[in-house]
Amino acid sequence: MARQTFFFDCSCDLNYVREQIPVVNYVNDRTEADLHILFTDQRTGSGGREYLLLFVGQRTFAGMNDTIRYNTNQIDSEDQRRTKMVDALKAGLSKYIFKSPVADRMKITYTDGNDDDNLSGNTDDDWDSWIFRTGLNTSLSGQQTAKHGNIGSSISISRVTEESKIYLYAAFSYSESNYDYGDTKINSISRRQNISASYIGSISGSWSWGLWSSLTKSTYSNLNLAFSIAPGVEFNFFPYSEANQRQFRVEYRVNLNYNKYTLETIYFKMQENLFSHLLRFSFEVIEPWGNAGFRLSGSNYLHNFDLYSLSTDGFISVRLLKGFSLDLKGGYSKINNQLALPRGQASIDEVLLARKEIATQFSYNFGIGVSYSFGSIYNNAVNPRFGD
Repeated sequence: MARQTFFFDCSCDLNYVREQIPVVNYVNDRTEADLHILFTDQRTGSGGREYLLLFVGQRTFAGMNDTIRYNTNQIDSEDQRRTKMVDALKAGLSKYIFKSPVADRMKITYTDGNDDDNLSGNTDDDWDSWIFRTGLNTSLSGQQTAKHGNIGSSISISRVTEESKIYLYAAFSYSESNYDYGDTKINSISRRQNISASYIGSISGSWSWGLWSSLTKSTYSNLNLAFSIAPGVEFNFFPYSEANQRQFRVEYRVNLNYNKYTLETIYFKMQENLFSHLLRFSFEVIEPWGNAGFRLSGSNYLHNFDLYSLSTDGFISVRLLKGFSLDLKGGYSKINNQLALPRGQASIDEVLLARKEIATQFSYNFGIGVSYSFGSIYNNAVNPRFGD
């Protein structure tokens, strides 16, 4: 009897999987598979990933579905990450292989766990789930008539538990470009500093609340100083425990802003207090046929409802036929709330170098892609020669 066929729906090291689990027959078309293994993941509080493996039985395994979860840490090496992946796959595949013609080639072993603190129950965390990250970057490039340089730094502090999330972030960036075309010399400088903090708390399995604040200076946005604080609530029509399979969230925030501008704005303001609110709908689903999502947002200033913005974007990736996939994405924004724009026209170099925000009533993007593969659907061979 022929071996059952398995389709792995992931961006992972399949060569390594084939080497470690050689008893199954790998196919490159989900419609020809007896078992479809779908990988989804989401970020964990420590900076790692939580993976959810959905085992969807088809054909000879129709109706046999299962779910396996496993986690990786941010300090795990690539080898450690793929080893955890294979261990999770072996655990999930065991009941399917047991019902296959190669069941006699399966062996299940256990370790005593004496050297594993997690298995022995010792899970004390000296850092109490706090994570610290720092970064510093710089670059320099040029040619005979142009030179570019930038430097940036950032620090983030976070603590994520099942009941709450805390994020603290600070960043600085400086960019400078110099152009020399004979009599024309251009010097362009852009600076940005930002400090932000947020707290998100759990109310129930579908409700959450949050508080966001930030302090910003930006030459691009004409902000000498901008402070904002925004409380908000969110409702998820699906339980948060299913977030890496499906989400439908509704979010509402009220924003209190104080802006002090570098240059006088088109509304003849050097500083002002502003109140606004935001409503956002977000939906995403991951299924064996593909994945899709959309987001719809709207906001306006409370002192003048004509000052508003509306935006929507979405994507869909569908496996239509054997070996054929279609990918679509796009977005559109209606913009009518650029209160910080400085009076007067931006210079041509500021526009071309994107050093200052300019007036616009809308923005959009769209993309489409297709892929098709054909030929043998059975190929379990691993050949790493020349790295291809």
